[in-house]
Amino acid sequence: MANIFEFNGYIPVIDKTSFIHPNATVTGNVIIGKNVYIGPGAAIRGDWGQIIIEDGCNVQENCTIHMFPGTTVLLKESAHIGHGAIIHGGTIGRNVLIGMNAVVMDNSVIGDNCIIGALCFVAAGTIVEDRKVMVGNPGKVVKETLGLCRSVTILHWVVATQLHKI
Repeated sequence: MANIFEFNGYIPVIDKTSFIHPNATVTGNVIIGKNVYIGPGAAIRGDWGQIIIEDGCNVQENCTIHMFPGTTVLLKESAHIGHGAIIHGGTIGRNVLIGMNAVVMDNSVIGDNCIIGALCFVAAGTIVEDRKVMVGNPGKVVKETLGLCRSVTILHWVVATQLHKI
């Protein structure tokens, strides 16, 4: 069983179709939708604000999701957070891929269908328009995404999430 903790009267709400790895930790004001995968070592801390993880999201190994006090973190439907990434406040759009060890800082908004490259640093308050690819430190938009990339990524993680539940 995963490490699920109450904090300040908030108990995480997790849909029964989601998979939370036994070595993941989910604390406080957290809502996890349907068919979500949370990998080992993930720390999802809704202690200073709220975290909403919508249906079909994938939070891989050793990710951290947290925020400044009073902030809501939103991972929209089918967002994918790569190994070791940190989301510290902000909104991640639908069908977004956040690369391994990327960092997304407070009050950033990543539009739908974007790719944030591995090791990218997205500075606080950054707004990335829909269908953009951002890479580097500091993050810089370098091109638009392709529709095929979104479809392959989504299909891969839908199947992978289902396999973990068998």
